[in-house]
Amino acid sequence: MATLPPRKNPTPTKISKEHLTPLQILLQMGFPKHRAEKALAATGHRSVQLASDWLLAHVRDSTLDSTDPREYVLYLCPTGLLSEQLQRFWAKSKELEWNGVHNFMPHITLVSSFKAADEYAKQLATMLENLIARDDCPESIGLETYISPNFMGLFVREEQAEWLKSLAVKYVNKLSELELNAEPNMKSMHLTLAYQFSDALYEPLRTMVEKLEPNKHADWELRLYSKDLRSCNMNVHKVMHMHIPREHDELELRPGDYIYVSEEACANSIDGWVEGISWLTGTSGYFPLNHTKRTADSDSWTLHSTVQIIESKIDFTEEMIPKIRRLPIVLTSESSDVTDGVPPQNEPMEASEATTVPSREILICRHGERVDFTFGTWIPYCFETDGCYVRRDLNMPAKIPPRNIHNFQDDCPLTTLGELQALLIGEAMKTSNVHFDVAFASPSLRCVQTLSQILKGFESDLEIKIEPGLMEWVAWYQNGLPTWMTPEELFDAGFKIDKTYKPIVRADELPLRENATQYYERSYALIKSIIEITKGNVLIVAHATSLPACTRQLTGGKIPHVTEVTRLVQQVPYLACLMARAGADGWTLHPPPFPPLTHSSNKRFDWKILLT
Repeated sequence: MATLPPRKNPTPTKISKEHLTPLQILLQMGFPKHRAEKALAATGHRSVQLASDWLLAHVRDSTLDSTDPREYVLYLCPTGLLSEQLQRFWAKSKELEWNGVHNFMPHITLVSSFKAADEYAKQLATMLENLIARDDCPESIGLETYISPNFMGLFVREEQAEWLKSLAVKYVNKLSELELNAEPNMKSMHLTLAYQFSDALYEPLRTMVEKLEPNKHADWELRLYSKDLRSCNMNVHKVMHMHIPREHDELELRPGDYIYVSEEACANSIDGWVEGISWLTGTSGYFPLNHTKRTADSDSWTLHSTVQIIESKIDFTEEMIPKIRRLPIVLTSESSDVTDGVPPQNEPMEASEATTVPSREILICRHGERVDFTFGTWIPYCFETDGCYVRRDLNMPAKIPPRNIHNFQDDCPLTTLGELQALLIGEAMKTSNVHFDVAFASPSLRCVQTLSQILKGFESDLEIKIEPGLMEWVAWYQNGLPTWMTPEELFDAGFKIDKTYKPIVRADELPLRENATQYYERSYALIKSIIEITKGNVLIVAHATSLPACTRQLTGGKIPHVTEVTRLVQQVPYLACLMARAGADGWTLHPPPFPPLTHSSNKRFDWKILLT
């Protein structure tokens, strides 16, 4: 075999882009270092794309070149059933009257506010993630209810409170290594339920507090938040209606944006107009107050890191789940409903004539770009009072399926770009001679649309099998599962749906709640069933979580920790594709045999800048 000749002009100093840090990439894009660090800190170091979007949106922000630090806090926040109880309590108490607790999410303060320069943002998150080992955590955190005429809350029992204080001290000591000054909370550890309320509300609030069950299935996680210093001592208002400026001193309002506004400005306004600062753009100006709604200050904060420290093992019982729902498919022999959850032993589905392939393959794709993540609160913006849909932007879908408008809230369609992305993937599959015999989609509209466009680009006649079991982690749906379109409704809307397909997991069999482990087990059970009842190669379009959840255990891996589940999702872009291939040694992961899809962000053009 011939050997490689030596290179005359090696370039050892050139670094592959995939090994660059987000900061290095932004610097290569031409952004100044202090601006790049500010953008990464403001977006929680989630991605280069979010940071570059932030920079483009804040191009007219007068503080863009400021070196002022951000303000951070470390909270312990409940999740799971306790969080659901408290969210309902927050909503009901807010209906009575706004009180001080409504400025924040339910939490226990571990480290009160401290300031840190933008360059430290990533280190602060990393230090928290490496702070403790799961084995060091207590099994639970006990809470005791306290009620008085001016304060109501849940106090942590002494043993766990001391552990939390030691945790806060440990993190503050880490901060001191960066020469950052912070104070751990050494007072009574508590979660505030109500304060700064009028005397007349004492009795109704007391009744509501007494109905809480704070020690029933309480999960907890550490959260590191930061906020712009300009929001300090300001109320936060969420934009509900769009406003296009008519005068030079007016602020543009976009639904989904947050506005910082002083309480004094609201109280002293004589015409309903107040001055505020946009969270989305950093610009200031006057806006109509009735186009916004007061919301929690913490809604506009940046989340930098979450660390699960206590995760209760929830056993789903008949008392917890309505009778109309059946329990999900599970794998563990410890479950009391294994026989009920085992999928029916049906004959394999009919598939198109198989070609000669070396082994079976499963190609799993995430859906394309979604409308709500691109445009924010889009429904009030795009639907007239008579319910008619209006396309307000060329990247919004040209048309949408007929259905109850409110059902789009948790089951949104693709953008125009999302449809194009999927079409390109289908064309790439065809060009690369990819072959598949059966196609599945999550019941989410965006997944059905994505698979439909992939099949269109592939020029395939396969029918789409709607499989509710492909639904993503239900923990992200605090208000319950979405109301999906039925296969018949999708078929009537023009999608090529297999109306004869009987799903492995029906929609009413999905769990009402589940932890990360249970989600991975559900996904693994589903993919094994799909393999068993099908022949040939399988194409699946589902969610970002589906790529790891459906393949991790299939390829011999272990279920990741809940923090890793969240981290993995952030690394799975739209139309990410992953191939699992069966071989003599089992299933293994491979890249798809076609190139990836990458696109840059595109800021909306404001034509008015040319008027100056």
